[in-house]
Amino acid sequence: MVNVGYDIKIMGLVGFAHAASHFFHLILPPLFPILKPDFGVSYVELGLLTTLFYGASGVTQTIAGFLVDRFGARKVLLCGLTVLSLSVIGYGFSSSFWELLLLSITAGLGNSVFHPADLSILTTKISPKRLGKAYAVHAFSGNIGWALAPIFVVTVASFWDWRAATMTAGIIGLIIVGIFFLSNDLLTDNELKEQMPNTVPKENFSSIWGGAKIFFSTTMMSCFFFFTFLAAALIGIQT
Repeated sequence: MVNVGYDIKIMGLVGFAHAASHFFHLILPPLFPILKPDFGVSYVELGLLTTLFYGASGVTQTIAGFLVDRFGARKVLLCGLTVLSLSVIGYGFSSSFWELLLLSITAGLGNSVFHPADLSILTTKISPKRLGKAYAVHAFSGNIGWALAPIFVVTVASFWDWRAATMTAGIIGLIIVGIFFLSNDLLTDNELKEQMPNTVPKENFSSIWGGAKIFFSTTMMSCFFFFTFLAAALIGIQT
């Protein structure tokens, strides 16, 4: 039986990852009043940075889920956070608005791994009787990341400049990557795979099509549209 202390460690690490993801969501929007004159663009054009970030992240989350199943949550999580952190550091070196746009796309790709990886780890590592609490901590941690980002970037930018703010944030992300790398088996999700190494039948067209139909079921589509409108409202308020 998994002890409470072990579950708390897992919740803490995964919550930390989710907080980091949401922290990076709001790195640029608080800096829009500074970026506008620096790059000579409108607020509508600056909004495209957010659109591309979330667009790239949303489109590739399903792919990230397949990668988690194929390679394991820990590897995918480390790769995603590294790409996201390097992209945010890259913001600070941008000499044109087009570079910011491209980096927003790569940052979104890195961000796409968090929900598939996080939830896979929680589902396979946390004791079933504490799984609800784990999901609650996961959601709460994301909100903490959102809350901290504007305070952090505006404070650093006020002492130095916006480039220093984004680069410092990205470096913090790389430090978190190091912490996760040293966490070893705490972030793996391979317990079930080890228990059933050869029991999964080879996929054929009918099984793949059957799985694909799940995505278009009434339940899945209802959830999809609910979270789509919820996310649109949240991001609209944030930007």
